[in-house]
Amino acid sequence: MKRLKHIVILDPIPFAGGSKVSTKHILSQLESKPVRISILTSDPDTWAKTQAYVKTLYMPKQLEKTEQGLSYFTRHFLIALQLLWLRLFVGRMDTALAASGPGVDLGLYLARFLLGYRLVQMVHGPVARSRTIGRCLLSADEVYYLDSTRDSLNHAISATGSLEDVSAFPQFQTFRNGLPKALWPTRCQYDYAVLFWAASLLKWKGLDTLTKALSHMTPSERPETHICFIRPKQTNLAVSNAPQCITKVFWHEAPEKLDGIRARSNIFVSTSTKEPFGLSILEAMAAGMCVIIPSDGAYWDTQLTDGENCLKYLPDDEADLARTLAKAQQNMQSLKELGEEAFQIARQYRAELCFSAICDALTQQSARNDAALARDEVQG
Repeated sequence: MKRLKHIVILDPIPFAGGSKVSTKHILSQLESKPVRISILTSDPDTWAKTQAYVKTLYMPKQLEKTEQGLSYFTRHFLIALQLLWLRLFVGRMDTALAASGPGVDLGLYLARFLLGYRLVQMVHGPVARSRTIGRCLLSADEVYYLDSTRDSLNHAISATGSLEDVSAFPQFQTFRNGLPKALWPTRCQYDYAVLFWAASLLKWKGLDTLTKALSHMTPSERPETHICFIRPKQTNLAVSNAPQCITKVFWHEAPEKLDGIRARSNIFVSTSTKEPFGLSILEAMAAGMCVIIPSDGAYWDTQLTDGENCLKYLPDDEADLARTLAKAQQNMQSLKELGEEAFQIARQYRAELCFSAICDALTQQSARNDAALARDEVQG
C-alpha cells in the first residue's frame, strides 16, 4: 500500500482568526487526497472537528507574548524542539504548512534543518521588515501571499540585502481566499433589516467605530444588531471592550452557531481599516448580505462598487457610518438587490479554485523524500 503523504501544520496563535479559517478551508480540500495531517497548536479547540492528529503546543507564560530579542528566539527554539518530539510519534513529515506568517512560524524553519520537509508558507497579512523574516521567506519552497501584503514582503526581503521584487522569485505566488461548497454560508433573510458584525476584539478591527456609529442613532433608528466577537488571548495588542450596554445590540462571544446568526441578519458591516483580505466580508457576500465597507483602498474596496454591490463609508468615521447604516435599512428591495449582486461576485471565490495551487504544493513530495522512498523500496 502506498504511504500517505504527511503534512504537518504549526498553529502557535492561541485564538481563532481569519488565517485559521482559511487553513481549515484548505484542509477541507485535502479530505479526498491521500494525505494525513498533524497539527501542533496552541488552540486545539479550533481543530477539534477536523480529521487531523492534534497535539497541544506547550509554551511557558513568560515566553507567550515575546516578539523580539533573545526571548523571541528562545520561544521559537522551544517550538522547534516540540516539532522534533512530535516527529517521534507521528513519523516522517513530507511537507510543513506555515499558515500564520514567517515571524510566527519560525519554529518550522528551525526544525526543517533536521526534519528535511518541504515548507509551504502562507502570508495573510503584512510582515515586519526583518532580516530573519526575509531569510525565511527566501528559503521557503513555496510562498502564497495575499496581493495586499506584497510591499511588506519586499521590505522584509530587502532587509537581507536583496533588491529583487517578489515577482522575481518563482516560489512566490499570490492567492485569494475561497469558501468550500460544504461550508457555504446560509442565505440571509430579507424580511426586515438586521445588522451583523463579526471579528476579534483587537482594536484595529474597529468595533469602537461601530458602537459609536450606533450611539449616533436613536433607539428607534437603530437596527437590531448582532455582534459576534472573539476575545484575543496572549496578545500585546490593544483590544476593545465587550459586551457594552447599547439598546437593541446583542452580543455573542465565539458563538458555535455563527452561520445561523448571520442568516437571520442581512446587513454586514466591516470596520477594519486596510484589511489584507476580509474573509468575513466574503462570507457575508456569499450569504447574500448587503455589505458595508470602508473606502480605504483595501482589497474589497478595489473589487466592489458603492451603490452597485455594496455601500461604502469614510474610514474610521462613525458619523458617516451611521448615515450609511440608515441608508441601508431604508429600502429592503434595494438592500436585497445589493446582496444579490454581492452574492454573484462571491460565487467566483470557490475554495476548489482558489486553493488548488496550494493543495498541489502540499501534496507534492520533495526529491529528497522521493529518493528515500525509492531506497526503502529497494532495501525492503
